[in-house]
Amino acid sequence: MPSGYKGKYEIVTADEDIPGRVVLYEKSGSECFTERHWHKNLEIDYVIRGRMWANIGGQDRDLYDGDYAVINSETAHQTCGKVPDEPVKYLVVLFSYKFIKTYFDDYDRYTIDVNINEQIRQRVRELLKAITFELESPGEFSKLRITCAMHQILMYLVTKCRVHKSAEELMPAEEPEIITRALLYIREHYMEKLSLEDISGYVGLTPTYFSRYFKSATGQTFKNYLNRVRLENALVDIRENGMSETRAAADNGFPSVKSFISVFKSVYGCTPSEYLKRYNEQPPLSMIQQ
Repeated sequence: MPSGYKGKYEIVTADEDIPGRVVLYEKSGSECFTERHWHKNLEIDYVIRGRMWANIGGQDRDLYDGDYAVINSETAHQTCGKVPDEPVKYLVVLFSYKFIKTYFDDYDRYTIDVNINEQIRQRVRELLKAITFELESPGEFSKLRITCAMHQILMYLVTKCRVHKSAEELMPAEEPEIITRALLYIREHYMEKLSLEDISGYVGLTPTYFSRYFKSATGQTFKNYLNRVRLENALVDIRENGMSETRAAADNGFPSVKSFISVFKSVYGCTPSEYLKRYNEQPPLSMIQQ
């Protein structure tokens, strides 16, 4: 992968009535695999039982029973179980970026490091246990208890564990919003005739500057990223909806079926029909070398 590649941008919606999202998982180590990705939310991964590997901002971490990792906003990360067939039970807590900014307007100038305060680290662990209990044994006021626990965790993190970002880590506040808007626009309009001029005009940059910025932020050119989004959706139409290659190409923004097959071969090394014969599962696009 190119240096600085952050993986896919992920949009995480908040659950109703709580300041983010909580999800409890229990599955085999291999099923815990997540592609390299990033998002605006503050995330905590808490291993209840089992062994998990995580790469956070380029640093490898091993997480065992009772361990947890705090993943800062816009930090590239991915996870996987340490042993493919060994079950892992873990909790993922995501704090809404919008919610954090409501109370902590200067949030983007800080990073969270829970390891600087062992007492707070232990308190957060107890609150994560409390959230897990409410998810496992839901009751009349479970959502309220989860919300209270999340508020307490966030209060500890932003008041006791915040560290000023270095000058190198800081970037103009509008730039993360630019890439977010661009990626969302591509996902919403990939089936149309979408040009570099269209997308750069939408975010208010010149085509030349946007092209350089997009590649720096995503590790891919605008054209390559657009084609991969189109490929993902065309494959779904062919494999799951039984659509013909010609129809899938037209419905997903390719100018012709010939163009679709050419792009497909450049990414997967075979034609769509050959791919369907060889593979049962689609390999993640982000894992394919640029």
